[in-house]
Amino acid sequence: MPKTEPWFESLTDSAFALGAAARETRAAARAAELADAAYDLDRLRPVDGELHLDNRPAGSVPFRPHDAALFAIGGALMTHAHKMQRLYAYAALGYAFGTAWATLRVLEGGQPPAVRLGRSEEGAYFVPGELCPVPPLMPQLERWCDYPKLLAARAKWAHCEEAGDFAEYLDEEPHLSDHDAGQFYIALDTAAGSPDAAYAYGQLAERGLRFALLAARANA
Repeated sequence: MPKTEPWFESLTDSAFALGAAARETRAAARAAELADAAYDLDRLRPVDGELHLDNRPAGSVPFRPHDAALFAIGGALMTHAHKMQRLYAYAALGYAFGTAWATLRVLEGGQPPAVRLGRSEEGAYFVPGELCPVPPLMPQLERWCDYPKLLAARAKWAHCEEAGDFAEYLDEEPHLSDHDAGQFYIALDTAAGSPDAAYAYGQLAERGLRFALLAARANA
């Protein structure tokens, strides 16, 4: 009869799988973003050749196949870049919140065999309310040498989330002054860093989980 895997091994694998998903989607998002940025219509020379299409009425705007292809490719690249960025954001948040959840459970004396999160059909994770908008502090990890880095990563992530809330608030205002409009775009730029900040936190939280599991492994 095969030996049952210890709970701390399967929990470690669960957190690592979340990190692997975040890394894959991050790489895909970067590649899609670069492909979209590199496709610059201003650098291309459209061919002026036209077609007369049978299903178009006489006198309609001539169809230019090269123009149509250029715009279709550009639209597809932009759509793909947005989709990959969204998938990365979902994966990064799942990684950050999932590893934080696991670490908190272990520090409380729990023995979860896997990270537990809800997930929508679109790939967005449902996060326990106790972890939002960012996971709570974990003073039980103060003996861990990288605990200050975890705190710094948490603060950076919180800053991005606060910027997103501020941008959303300004976006709902009927009128913005020039100063507020500038603040709106600054907040948007800051909020755009939330997936990277969440991923960085997830990396440290995963290492913190391994530190928290040292006692469990020693007593196994």
